[in-house]
Amino acid sequence: MTSSNWYLLMIGAIFIAVIAFVFGTIVFNYESEQQAREVGIFIGLWAPTFGMLGTRALIMEQKS
Repeated sequence: MTSSNWYLLMIGAIFIAVIAFVFGTIVFNYESEQQAREVGIFIGLWAPTFGMLGTRALIMEQKS
């Protein structure tokens, strides 16, 4: 995957995490606000991983 794809995935994860955190009971039909917040945090924790993979891909692209 190219670096731009990883960065888009990172932005998407942040967007979905915010939606789940704020509107989880309405959009995703979670039973409680606590459950929606936990899912939002879990999804949001993947964003830095995708960002680091994007940085790694960018470095690899620049080396070749």
